[in-house]
Amino acid sequence: MNALLLTLLVATPDAGVPPPVLPEFRRLAVNLAPMLESPWVKDWLSAVNELKPVKPSTWYCAQDKQTCASKEPPDAGYSARVVDDEYVYARITEPLGYARPLDVLAAAGFSPKGKKVLDFGYGNIGQLLMLSRLGAEVHGVEVDALIPLATRSVIGKVVLHHGFFAGDAKLVKELGGGFDLFMSKNTLKRGYVHPAQPKDAKGQIDLGLDDQKVLGLIFGMLKPGAFFYIYNLAPAQAEPYKPMADGRCPWSREVLQAAGFEVLAYDADDSTKARQMGHLLEWDAEGDDLQKTLFATYTLLRRPVR
Repeated sequence: MNALLLTLLVATPDAGVPPPVLPEFRRLAVNLAPMLESPWVKDWLSAVNELKPVKPSTWYCAQDKQTCASKEPPDAGYSARVVDDEYVYARITEPLGYARPLDVLAAAGFSPKGKKVLDFGYGNIGQLLMLSRLGAEVHGVEVDALIPLATRSVIGKVVLHHGFFAGDAKLVKELGGGFDLFMSKNTLKRGYVHPAQPKDAKGQIDLGLDDQKVLGLIFGMLKPGAFFYIYNLAPAQAEPYKPMADGRCPWSREVLQAAGFEVLAYDADDSTKARQMGHLLEWDAEGDDLQKTLFATYTLLRRPVR
């Protein structure tokens, strides 16, 4: 349900050639703006107009995506990857899909100006750049080594971190602490972290530590009063079990409270608003019934002030 991917399928006068990524985002932002409630989220959305085009380049990466080079290595096993606007801004999802999650966060009292923000599993950098335009110190964590290498010309003040959180001690040290927000969109799903049917290893995320240590680590990275926020979009569950369709919080309310968090919302159903966003972003352009194919839940936690 990525708008950019859908444009590849929709017939156009240009014989199926999709429109350029950034102009398409700007067009869709006009559709989306009226549904947003927070003034700062509207300003964030407007920042899509400031995203810069990427000069296309070709990189060569190992199969595990942990080693990449600008020139083809003599070793076998490296494959070419093209970095362009679509790769940088629409590789996994689109930045505009953060609009509704940010509106929820704004309603809880968060504002990004002067705040230190971490997006775990950011996927693409558009939403990070847009947050930085609002005066936030923005950090992103991803496992793909190519993104930080290939986006140096456009990332500005955004800091990209490569590695496997939370088991990578070097990455954890690099991230440090003092965050006002630790957020995860479509990464910390129960289906990925604690799947009901752990048969598909490809759909799982190994955080590298047990639950108590992971949550203790996140708690310690936050300032008193800071937010830990999980927002997940998911398709309908089906047989066989789909890990990505289990968008519930990976941890129980009791485990989160035992880790010290104040629970402001737990697996709150945000499907109605998410579907409205999806419609305005044309995720149903191919006739998908979002009532049946799109669901959203969020869990909002806070480190107490004391």
